[in-house]
This record gives sequence, C-alpha cells and structure tokens, in this order.
Amino acid sequence: MSEYNPDRPYIRVQDMATFKAIDTETASMYGRTVRAAEISNVDYKMHFTRFHETSSMKPPPSCGRIFMGYVVVRKLGRPDQYETWMPDHVFEELYGQPVSTPET
Repeated sequence: MSEYNPDRPYIRVQDMATFKAIDTETASMYGRTVRAAEISNVDYKMHFTRFHETSSMKPPPSCGRIFMGYVVVRKLGRPDQYETWMPDHVFEELYGQPVSTPET
C-alpha cells in the first residue's frame, strides 16, 4: 500500500477486487472466485473488531509483528461465506492477480 488510508481496515466486500483460484483444489475447497483487499494483520484485527458481529469471520492472527496480507472473502454468495486474513505470499500463490477491481 503506497498511501496511508485510515478507512482501509474497514473496506466493504463490494469494494474489494475479485480474484480467481489458480488451481482446482483451492477452487473446490473455497470457491472459484474470492473478493480480497491488501491489508496488514493489524488492520485485519481492526476490521474484525468492527465487523465480526455482523459477518462470518475467522479471528485475526497474532499481532506481535506486522505482516502484509489480504482480507479474503471465501465461498462467495453461499450460506457459509466467510472472511479471513492470510499472508500476502500465501494469497498470491493461491489466487494470483485480480480479474476485476471495483469502480472507484
């Protein structure tokens, strides 16, 4: 992230870019497409604190150190849709480049 944006931890699902799973195993487990946005683990903790009561979310990882990663919405449009955070290198191995970005 090049600029500090105080609202970044509070990004809405519809404002996240869309990514496709690179392999069929990931697609079958979590859905072919996900929505995601780059945020740190610390930002995800803030995101979780604000939205966990109204959204299905996995708890944030430990925040002893700051790591870049992505908030990821998996199983889009299904009853078991949920949000989680993953380190950037893991996300990029599973999903690669965005296939679409929201209108700004």
